[in-house]
Amino acid sequence: MERAREDTERREAVVLVHGLWGTDLGLRGLGRRLQRAGLEVRYYRYPSWRGRLGDIAHGLRELVERTEGDRVHLVGHSLGGIVIAKMLASAPPPRVGRVAFLGSPLRGSAAVRAISRNRLGRWILGPVALEGIVERRPPEPSDREVLVVAGTLPLGIGLLFGIPRPHDGWIQVSETGNEGVRVFRSRAWHFGLLLSRRVAGEVCAFFRGESE
Repeated sequence: MERAREDTERREAVVLVHGLWGTDLGLRGLGRRLQRAGLEVRYYRYPSWRGRLGDIAHGLRELVERTEGDRVHLVGHSLGGIVIAKMLASAPPPRVGRVAFLGSPLRGSAAVRAISRNRLGRWILGPVALEGIVERRPPEPSDREVLVVAGTLPLGIGLLFGIPRPHDGWIQVSETGNEGVRVFRSRAWHFGLLLSRRVAGEVCAFFRGESE
């Protein structure tokens, strides 16, 4: 009976996708908590500052297809959520399960648009963020279970541009999902979402089917 339970747990996997200027190292704490919840964890590292969104989304699809499990859930932080949305809009693998977006600008970003208005800002952002957030934002997923997590601790560049609160320093709560999606708010700043135990608990509960 115990071995059968372990085999069942191994059928659930999750792929974590980092954001702009990040690597999978920033996702390791959340990944360890997901492992303790019984999920097999994989990380997708991609050239977030210099690359093409379509190619990056294709690479994510290939990793999902190589990942063992009856269902493969996805977690995207910030720009990582845009990569996931792009993949799901083009050619989603059939085993993709639930999707969690952490501070992802699924509806765009006033702060990113402000930065992109000059040549230096566009160079800082890079082509992936420009395409995925400003120019040709992929549609929000509408055909699967989605968890949207938004931070409300305003520590970041958003303060310089006076973007309306609540926001996490980069992304406004209203920019994280459409009106039909439940948004879980956390008193955390943009990168602090990855360090929050409360956020990790909500994500684990979501993938176990225990969230409200």
